[in-house]
Amino acid sequence: MNITIKKLNRENEKTKTIWFPIEEENLDKICSELGIEMTTESNCYIENSMDRNFLRILHNKNCNIDELNYLMKRLDGFSQKEIERFYAASFAENPKTMTKLINLSFNLHCYSLVSEFDNLEAIGKDLYLTERQAVSTKELDELDGESYAMDVIKNNPSSIITPYGVLYKNSNEPEQVYNGEQFPPYEWKDTMATVELKVKGGSEFIYIPCSDVEITKALMRLGTPYLDDCKVTIDSYNIPDRILNIIPDDLTSLNKIDTLNNLADKLKEMRSDIRYFERLMDYVNPQTVDEVFSLADSMYEFELFDGIKDIESYGRYMICESGNFEYDHNLEEYIDFKKYGIEKSNNELGSFSDKGYIIYHGYNQKLASLLFENLGIMVPEERELKTLKLYMPLTITTYDIQNDYGYRETLDEPMELGNFEIVDYIDEILEAIERDTLSGEEQRGLMKYYDGHDSVNGKVAKYEFSIEMVDAELMGVAILALNDDLTSSELEKIKGEIIDQVADGWGESFEQREINTDMGDVYISFWNSSKSWFIKTAEEMEINQNQIMGGIKFE
Repeated sequence: MNITIKKLNRENEKTKTIWFPIEEENLDKICSELGIEMTTESNCYIENSMDRNFLRILHNKNCNIDELNYLMKRLDGFSQKEIERFYAASFAENPKTMTKLINLSFNLHCYSLVSEFDNLEAIGKDLYLTERQAVSTKELDELDGESYAMDVIKNNPSSIITPYGVLYKNSNEPEQVYNGEQFPPYEWKDTMATVELKVKGGSEFIYIPCSDVEITKALMRLGTPYLDDCKVTIDSYNIPDRILNIIPDDLTSLNKIDTLNNLADKLKEMRSDIRYFERLMDYVNPQTVDEVFSLADSMYEFELFDGIKDIESYGRYMICESGNFEYDHNLEEYIDFKKYGIEKSNNELGSFSDKGYIIYHGYNQKLASLLFENLGIMVPEERELKTLKLYMPLTITTYDIQNDYGYRETLDEPMELGNFEIVDYIDEILEAIERDTLSGEEQRGLMKYYDGHDSVNGKVAKYEFSIEMVDAELMGVAILALNDDLTSSELEKIKGEIIDQVADGWGESFEQREINTDMGDVYISFWNSSKSWFIKTAEEMEINQNQIMGGIKFE
């Protein structure tokens, strides 16, 4: 909801319209801009909002901006019916303080709202469920909803007509959840962990990962300037116990929160790969936080083969199940699986364990001691990553043309441009590609979205898109940073991944963003559906480095 606020109710005070709820770091910046100081007292004035329902309860009121943001977080999680009930209850109760409003948001189960009376059966069941909060399906099905509704309508002594319908107070007693000092626990967004800070009988909650300003505000509401004064209790369903248990018990509260924040940031980057990381930890067995961080930085450089515990089983798996070979089970008696397993493993940094077989493709020296001591894997000396470039033709279009009279016109349909018409704007295109980089893609580029935990993931450390002049033609290029050379099957697999990105992922988004040039806005597509489109290495295109100009290699 957009709310216009200012520091004080004065004519010359600067105003700002903010969409609430808002992230704490962004709120802190706005407060600095408006001169709103961090405090538990009233520090802002609500001047306006496009939501008329909101204006009924808080228009032209002083309040504390953190309480306002907390209330908006609460409302953000409500259904439409809950929102209407909240506004109806606010109208009826006419709460004078933000403390009472926040408490009201926790006590909606004490009220029922009826805005239409055409289906008494459904109304009755809704009234019954609201009052009891939880009932069995059988109990609700057996309830005579119409009779229950009629009883409430006729006999409820606390019915109040509101702009939202008729509000009925039920038998539930409201609770004071918020004491006006420390906020009750409430996870507005998905978090990695909830941390309770306790001091002097009070509790505050921070949600990991969190910013410094969130910690500072929590301490302010607890009445202490020092995090080390607080007892820290961690509650997490998203950080594996295996990782939490690695955090030393003797850390100060400050260091514990800092460590937890860093771990949560790292795990959040993994997205759905946390379970894979747990499997990797089972193989490698890190014992310190630093080892966990180092392993996380290199987690995609490993291949895991669960249950493959000997060389013959490994050879059999690679020939029969890996998909690298066309396997005919009638030939099994003629295949020496053990010999193949030995030959393949001799060219890998691999090790068998009680979990299975693990291969390492990287050069992270921070892992050298850990991998050697626990798995007998000797990490080779770090060396410069290899570079592989995959080229593809570009499609360049515009809606802007210059007519015969020298004036700009906008076309209804896109017009394709030739390469020669765009070569003067290579810098603008490169800048557009760089702007299209999303947060979290710095380390691995678009490999971040690669789903397989296989040799391709281990060998391709990173890839990003760019453009280069090849002979006299401007071409799209995927620049791959490799830990090791790719086999032919691995090359085809990463080509398929890149095709998916240029057709439906990154490329689909990029081609819809205009690139401003002196000749008008142009659009660049790295993919098209024609049979002439291709993706090839320089070798496959029979070109050498001397034929390539421009472009960029991302660091």
